[in-house]
Amino acid sequence: MRLLTLECDSNTFKPLLFRPEGVSVIVGDASDREGSANGVGKTLALKLVHHCLGARRDRLLAQGVGEWRFALEFELASQTHRIERNGDGSDITLDGQPIAEAALRAWLDGRGPFVLPQAPGFSFRALYARFARREREDRTDPIRLHREEAHEALARTLYLLGADITLVLRKAQQRERVIAIESARKLLKQSDTRLRELLRTGMDARAQIAELRERIEDARRRLQTMQIADDYERVRQEADALTQQLRQREKRLAQIDFQLAGIEQALQRRADIEREALLAFYRGLEHVFKPQALADFEAVEAFHRSLAEQRRHRLLRDRLMLEEARRRTEDERAQLARQRDERLAYLGSHHALDDYQAVAAELARMQADLDLLQRYRSASEAWDAEELELRRNLAEDDRLAADYVAEQPLAWADRRFRELIHALYPREAAGIVLGNNTGDNKLRYDLKVQVQGQGSDGINAARIMAFDWLVFRHGAHHTMRHLWHDNGLFDPIDPNQRAAWLRRVRAELAGSGMQYILSINTENYASTRELLGEDGAWLDEAVIVRLRGDADAHKLLGERIGVVEPSP
Repeated sequence: MRLLTLECDSNTFKPLLFRPEGVSVIVGDASDREGSANGVGKTLALKLVHHCLGARRDRLLAQGVGEWRFALEFELASQTHRIERNGDGSDITLDGQPIAEAALRAWLDGRGPFVLPQAPGFSFRALYARFARREREDRTDPIRLHREEAHEALARTLYLLGADITLVLRKAQQRERVIAIESARKLLKQSDTRLRELLRTGMDARAQIAELRERIEDARRRLQTMQIADDYERVRQEADALTQQLRQREKRLAQIDFQLAGIEQALQRRADIEREALLAFYRGLEHVFKPQALADFEAVEAFHRSLAEQRRHRLLRDRLMLEEARRRTEDERAQLARQRDERLAYLGSHHALDDYQAVAAELARMQADLDLLQRYRSASEAWDAEELELRRNLAEDDRLAADYVAEQPLAWADRRFRELIHALYPREAAGIVLGNNTGDNKLRYDLKVQVQGQGSDGINAARIMAFDWLVFRHGAHHTMRHLWHDNGLFDPIDPNQRAAWLRRVRAELAGSGMQYILSINTENYASTRELLGEDGAWLDEAVIVRLRGDADAHKLLGERIGVVEPSP
């Protein structure tokens, strides 16, 4: 795939005519002391190429130049194609025929410059970004682009290097399944409040299942033996009333027993002084009292004896009455007790409907808990078995990956990468290392693209450019014929390295039919051009447009709009 032209239906737009081979340079020129090379359209040009090649709708383009229509002509498989798309992104044509964004992407997937594997995560858009790093975040690491998962970046990079990605894809899929199982476990526990309560006890689900089974069998036996009485509540009320009456009779019996005890005590009483003692007392007083007074003793004694007899008869009569009352009360109590016991026995052998329903409800709740725990246990056991199999497979793949790494499949890439880096930094160690990753993650290999001192912005930028060049010129599964590097990569690199890089690029592209497109600020261009000396006239010829910041008319769009171009 080679780029031919980038045009627009607005006559203020600066069209880009890319050179069919070699270097094409877009220069951002400050032009004067107050001008700036930032925001003139260098990065916007790259963004517009992506826009025409099926990128997602860009909000800033839609707001600023939504009605403008951009056109990209390119060569693919010896045929020229033209894609037109308005700034809003909604109206697209391919070779003059309307096409939807999804259909355009499908066309590029099937007819584009990449031989895509039958695997998720591979598409024209996913791979093209490695040949035209659009976002600032794409220019920080040679392997991983902005918004890419690490395992996706690894698979795509290794694929473009021609390495076998079977184990890469398999580990990612297996680890995703392990993660999905773990998530499903958590979701199942969290989504069902009752299950969460059952598991929160800390008791193993199997133990709870066994306990519930026993309790359910017991409840079922109880229900089977329960006799439901329609008059259960009436009988219960009668039993309560009889109990009240029985308590009243028992209270009356206690009162009668107390009275009888008092009568018995009264009947047992005797005079404190016996008759003989009292008579002796009287005789001892004969010298004091008149004889007539002593003669009355017999009469007094007879009177008191009469009173005692009358009291005794009265007490005996009262005792007989109380004993009769006690007998009647005792008969009543016994009859009430029998009647109450009959009703209590009836209640003991029968149950109210509410009792039956309560037991039935408890049985239903326990059955629901049992079903819930059994479903959880069944799912958990299935997950356990699947997870065990996945881990066995991962362990086997660890061994296969170790064997593959031992074959040094990227030795050629390591050699070429070091050559590229040493052409710029002869004293800096560099290399590409592929190692086996046996961790609990989605990465099958540890792929390291290293340059000593890569913590420096300039060396890191050179590291990315060299790796891109390696994939572009010597990679696999693509027929890409252009590589685009934005000023964000060139800016931190020292002029000497920029000049050495461009010399090497020009020499390698001679006669290749391939394009190297770069956008660069005027100060970086000037310092690089100066180092090229008299032999650098070719770089001047490679400039396809100069975008100046002294006036809106000299920028890529040719007028001021609401598009904000990120600074490099």
